[in-house]
Amino acid sequence: MRILSGNLAAMDDPSLALIEHALGRLRRNQVRRSLGRISEEQPAARVDLSLIPVLYAVEEGAETDSEGVTVGLVADRIGLDPSRASRMVGSAIQAGYLERVASQTDGRRIQLRLTGEGADLARRAHLFRQAFLGQAIAHWSDRDRAELARLFSRFVEDLSNTDPC
Repeated sequence: MRILSGNLAAMDDPSLALIEHALGRLRRNQVRRSLGRISEEQPAARVDLSLIPVLYAVEEGAETDSEGVTVGLVADRIGLDPSRASRMVGSAIQAGYLERVASQTDGRRIQLRLTGEGADLARRAHLFRQAFLGQAIAHWSDRDRAELARLFSRFVEDLSNTDPC
């Protein structure tokens, strides 16, 4: 494990250990509890839950108007190597959640777009997650909920702008 020099003191910060542990628990709970319900809702049409991050990455849209959403952008957003992201995009296309379209600015470039079914699945995944989170913090005050939203959004933004160790 490579540790950035100068960050050794951070290992003595107990708050970082608590945050790291909480993030691990959060990830496990999200997959096991909330996303699993999407598949249970439609047992006849099994949903590959591993494709939902791909749908979210496409749903987020392009970084610039002229660029469009590409496999490379999906790979960057979900933190996968391009070949793995390409296979996942292919699976999402086969499942009917995404479609390939030619770029309006460069016909040689292929862009990705959610189908109606893909947009519906992404919407349902968002609703399940929000309902799950809402239950978890239902007893919190409006002020505490707003503070969590503010700090967690700030944390995620800072995390996305930090180089990995």
